[in-house]
Amino acid sequence: MSEDNKEPTPANQGKESLEKAAMQDEQMQDIHAQLIREKEEPSEGFSPIPVFLVFVIMVLGFWGGIYLVTYSGEFSAKAFDPDYKVASTAPVVREIPLPEIGAKVYRNQCAQCHQADGNGLAGVYPPLGGSSWVTGHPEVMARILINGLNGPIEVAGNTYNGNMPAFGPSGLNLKPKEIAGVITYVRQEWGNEASEMSVEMIESYLEAYASRSTPWQAAELREDLGPVPEPAPEAEPEEDTEGEAEAAAETEVAQAG
Repeated sequence: MSEDNKEPTPANQGKESLEKAAMQDEQMQDIHAQLIREKEEPSEGFSPIPVFLVFVIMVLGFWGGIYLVTYSGEFSAKAFDPDYKVASTAPVVREIPLPEIGAKVYRNQCAQCHQADGNGLAGVYPPLGGSSWVTGHPEVMARILINGLNGPIEVAGNTYNGNMPAFGPSGLNLKPKEIAGVITYVRQEWGNEASEMSVEMIESYLEAYASRSTPWQAAELREDLGPVPEPAPEAEPEEDTEGEAEAAAETEVAQAG
C-alpha cells in the first residue's frame, strides 16, 4: 500500500487543527492591529468646552445681571406687593448754607489779614467783630467786597490805613453766592447778629457797582445808600409725600383684607 492511500491518523488530524488555529489567530491579530492603528490614542482628562458655548454662557450671565438690577425693586420685599407705590428715587441735592460757604471763603481769602477770630492785627488790619461797618447797612459791606477799599478808616476808635482787595469782577471775581456767603458769615460771626446777605441782593449790587473801576473811600461808603432789603420769607418744609403714600397703601391693604 502506498503512502498516499494511508488514512490520516488522529495524531495527524490534531496537528493540522493546531496549525489552522494558529493561522486564524495570526490573521485576527493582524486585523486587530490594523483597527488599533486607525483609532486615536486614548488620553486622560476632559474634552475642552466649545468656545461658542462659553460665549453663550457669558452673554446669558451679563443679561441676567442687567435684568436683576433693572427689575429687582432694589431687592426689597415691598417690590412684590401689588399695592406698593414706588417713591421718587431722584437724588436730593443738599443746599449748602450761605454761612458755610462764607466760612470757607473767609478761611481762604480773609483770615490771613483779619485773623481766624476776626480780631485783625492792631494798627494794621481792623477787627470785624462788633464793627458797625460790618453790622450796619448791608450795602456798605457789598460795596467794600465788590470794589475794594482804599485809604484811612476808623474802626472801634482806631484808625487803619490800608488796602482791601476787590472780590468782584475787577479783583478776585468771586461768584455772587461766594460774596453773599462771606458777607453773611462775618455779619453773623464773633458775636455779630446782623441780617443775612442774599444772593439776589449781591446780584443787584453787582449790577450797580461792577462797572466801577476804583476802590471805595471810607467817607463815601455810607453815601446814597438804598433801602435795606427785607429778608426773604423762610421756605416751608416739604410734606412727607413718601410717608403718606406708604400709609395710604397700608390702609388699602388692610381694608382689602
